[in-house]
Amino acid sequence: MTDRLKEITYKSKTIIVIDLSHAEPDVVTSIIPEAITFISKKPPKSCLVLTDVSGATYNKPVAEAIKDFVKKNTPFIKASAVVGAEGVRQVLLQTVIFLTRRELKSCNSRAEALDWLVSRE
Repeated sequence: MTDRLKEITYKSKTIIVIDLSHAEPDVVTSIIPEAITFISKKPPKSCLVLTDVSGATYNKPVAEAIKDFVKKNTPFIKASAVVGAEGVRQVLLQTVIFLTRRELKSCNSRAEALDWLVSRE
């Protein structure tokens, strides 16, 4: 794992944090496969995931990688929250939600996302 992909404990719950904040497309597309592999080793419907996309730069390969990430990890996710989905990132989030039929909660801060995730337990 890296600084951009880690597990933390919050209110005695394990949260997987995927930090894509202020990342350029090459960074995003390198972290996504790591996250897919990491999450796919967890039990079904067990993962609480916080993804921070604040200030991240997007292009078509990034959008495709994120759609692939959401589709492949759906069986393992209990709840997922996204921070920083504004402007084009919000459009991408809505597209991913529509295509995957997954609930992805858009939050204004990491604290809000963490509190929402632990409330899903």
